[in-house]
Amino acid sequence: MVSRRNFFIITILMSVVFFLCMFLNNLKDEWNDYEINPYITGTAENYPSKVSMFVPDSQEKDGASHEGTLKEEEETQAQAGKNGIVFIGREGSLKEIVREWAVCTKRGITGFLSLEEYGRAKIDMASLEMMVIDSGSIHWEQTEEVEFLTECIEKGTSLVFANLPDVSVIRGNKKVRELLGIRRVEELEPAVNGIHLYGGFLLGGEVIYQAEEEEDEKYQDMELTFPWYSLTSGTKVYMKGIPEDESIEKEDYPVVIWRKSFGPAYVFAVNGGYMEDTAGLGILSAISAEMDSYEIYPVINAQNLVLANYPGMADENREELEDIYGRSLRLLEQENIWPGVVTALQDYPAGLTCMLAPQYDYMDDNSPNPETLQYYMKIFHEKSAETGLSLENVSGMPVAGKLKEDQQFMEEAAADYEFSSCYAGNMEAADIQAALKSDMLSAVRTVVNPYDEEAISLIGYLSEHVTRQSGSGDGLNYTFRSDFRMRCVETALGYLSLTCDMSRAVYPEGEKDTWDELSKNIIRNINIFGKNYEHFEGTAISECDEHIRNFLALNFTDIKRGDTIEIQKEGTEGTVWFVLRIYGRDIKEVKGGSFKELEEGAYLIEAEESKIRILLKPGDERYYYQPSERR
Repeated sequence: MVSRRNFFIITILMSVVFFLCMFLNNLKDEWNDYEINPYITGTAENYPSKVSMFVPDSQEKDGASHEGTLKEEEETQAQAGKNGIVFIGREGSLKEIVREWAVCTKRGITGFLSLEEYGRAKIDMASLEMMVIDSGSIHWEQTEEVEFLTECIEKGTSLVFANLPDVSVIRGNKKVRELLGIRRVEELEPAVNGIHLYGGFLLGGEVIYQAEEEEDEKYQDMELTFPWYSLTSGTKVYMKGIPEDESIEKEDYPVVIWRKSFGPAYVFAVNGGYMEDTAGLGILSAISAEMDSYEIYPVINAQNLVLANYPGMADENREELEDIYGRSLRLLEQENIWPGVVTALQDYPAGLTCMLAPQYDYMDDNSPNPETLQYYMKIFHEKSAETGLSLENVSGMPVAGKLKEDQQFMEEAAADYEFSSCYAGNMEAADIQAALKSDMLSAVRTVVNPYDEEAISLIGYLSEHVTRQSGSGDGLNYTFRSDFRMRCVETALGYLSLTCDMSRAVYPEGEKDTWDELSKNIIRNINIFGKNYEHFEGTAISECDEHIRNFLALNFTDIKRGDTIEIQKEGTEGTVWFVLRIYGRDIKEVKGGSFKELEEGAYLIEAEESKIRILLKPGDERYYYQPSERR
């Protein structure tokens, strides 16, 4: 039996705990200034704009600059320390990829339709870093063209064959085989069931794209049909196929990406169509890093997770949701989706942005609930997640009408909140421009588009002061090819943006769209890329916007003197980041910035001042770490 004294003490203690909890919760609510967007530090005009963007000079075959090059007063600006590249080939996705890569790495680029036109231009080969070639533009039957390519190599220009000539050309022409480092054609279409990417080429390490279990077959969408070539000595393999015949020795596997050494320069070859989408950006960055003792190039340094059309504010689609999940939209989003996302992100640095959907369906009788919005904005603020606005809806309401209703709702629920970002889905650029003129979006400075596997440019300007940033992957889907593309974009740009259209879970079209299935893919994507690229910075979309603006405005030069690499940056006073890839050397110190080791032979350099000095420890640069296969 409890004595009166103890009963009194217990009562006092319980009262103190109760009042403390109430006080702390009330204090927490007072401090949680969720109605103020912390990512707004001024209007879009206060940030670097399109006019600040640096685009390296780029010449077409007739010497006239193509659209989008430097402004006239800057056309004479030199880009010391960064030799140019030449592209040989017709207009198309491949040329766009090479041009985009040149812009991102601040290289000059000149394009020609053929080797004949290039020869007439009489470009000094000593000024060239590499020549990227669409094999379809070469007249392989003409001995002079093959000899001309050989002459380029002898003068120190490395060649990158972004695709290969027809197998009949390779089989029937010894000089072509010698140029590409091919000994012979083994088979036209070997039986391959996987792809092996060696470590040290792309950032993120070694990976095998092969279905180990039957249930993983749904992920296999890599190119598994390609000619099987055996290589000569002096070659180095970066990616190869895995034959179904397990008796074949690994060194004899069919090759996909390789390099042939010719002394003063290299020939790189890509067997397949890997260069014709955003994967080409990473492949070119990796190839460039293989050409010299070191390579340094700018990156965005941003890892984003965007939950588009989440959360919903109205009680919609109740009957179907009760049938599928046994609960309402509110309970689905609060008790299933949100805990799942938070748990997946807890060990990784990716920043989170939620593009809320006041309503999915503007034609029904369900109105958004202000208390629901306030609940989410509080927990988003606590988790440092950004709250943006989705411009989409499932009812076909024109965006002008949707924004009018959204504004009425926001004035009631969070009158002082201003959106600095929005999600445009697949809206046309003209429609987005019109929407940005509304009062509702007056503070928006960046617009997010979903992942599009056909997109070439992932970042840029939508207007003079508003940037665009596209998803580098669909967070709700996973395939081997999408994994490879995202690794390539990480390598080239230090950029991950997983866009997840959460309306799929609210209005599912089949079992594959239920949250139970979608959550498996989002968790898998976050685990893979959070683990492999943990040293890149997690950013909300508006933070990423600042990184993008500084990245686009940047120009730089670099030079190596002994044990020191010097970088001089121009065009922006903001912080920018570089990836340094150097083999056989470690960084001792960075003056004017800081560094992190991404993996062996690769570092992330943060440049805070205009001049950066990277001091290296003694080492042997002739040593190459990569375990990529040598022959």
